[in-house]
Amino acid sequence: MKTVRTLCLVVVAASMIAGCGAARDTATAITTSGSSKRDDSLERVKKAGVLTWGADVVGGIPYVYEDPKHPGQYIGFEKEIAAEVARTLGVQLKLVIKAWDTLIPELQRGSYEMAMNGIEDTADRGKIVEFSTPYYVYSQQLTVRKSTKGVKNLDDLAGRKVGTLSGTAAEDLLRQHAGIEVVINPEIIYSYRDLAEGKVDAVLLDKPIAVAYGASNPRLKNVGDSFQEGHYVIAFRKGDERLRQAVNAALDEMKRNGKLKAIYAKYGIMDAHQAKIGLTL
Repeated sequence: MKTVRTLCLVVVAASMIAGCGAARDTATAITTSGSSKRDDSLERVKKAGVLTWGADVVGGIPYVYEDPKHPGQYIGFEKEIAAEVARTLGVQLKLVIKAWDTLIPELQRGSYEMAMNGIEDTADRGKIVEFSTPYYVYSQQLTVRKSTKGVKNLDDLAGRKVGTLSGTAAEDLLRQHAGIEVVINPEIIYSYRDLAEGKVDAVLLDKPIAVAYGASNPRLKNVGDSFQEGHYVIAFRKGDERLRQAVNAALDEMKRNGKLKAIYAKYGIMDAHQAKIGLTL
């Protein structure tokens, strides 16, 4: 990139009446216009009057899922968080349903303004999207069949098959343990179905998922303490900084006024891990 000094000489040569101060202003204008694109992300949402949100509802308990009492309507702790964020921004919320492993590509494609669906703030993902501040601290939970004995942690699963969801921190963790055969599924429900049917020996997934699909299944049980904390975040396209900041402000307010804690208590996922984001039992 040319320096201000070089640009000053160019401008003086072209116009003998221009001073170095004017050239410096010209340099600033050239640099700004060539290096950044105007961020209209928040203005775009407010002008549309709608905050579009991408999520997967298949096997979505307790995140976002179809209300069994009202088919065609959706409930879940993330639905309530997203609705409160939209209310704070002064717009309506619109859910756009996509498969979980396509949420980030669809966000980049412009299918919606934010993706929120148990998305973990992994380093690789952070290279391609922007993250909100964390809104939930998850931990990993092992689930096995009720008849299984002697399994409390990953070290007990050497030489066995363990199911998980594609593109998750659980998958990354399992691949770091030599001797474990990792079985990947595109949807949560398939992993627990495989476990119940004896196709895998265990499932490793985030605690809210294990509470909904492991503890609630009479053929399965959650074992050991949850471990390996991480954060759920909302994902935005690179450059959508004003929208990201506005959503962060809404999340911060929910932490302060108790609404976030109340939502987690309602869905049975409030625990001591949430102290890491300022919520206490």
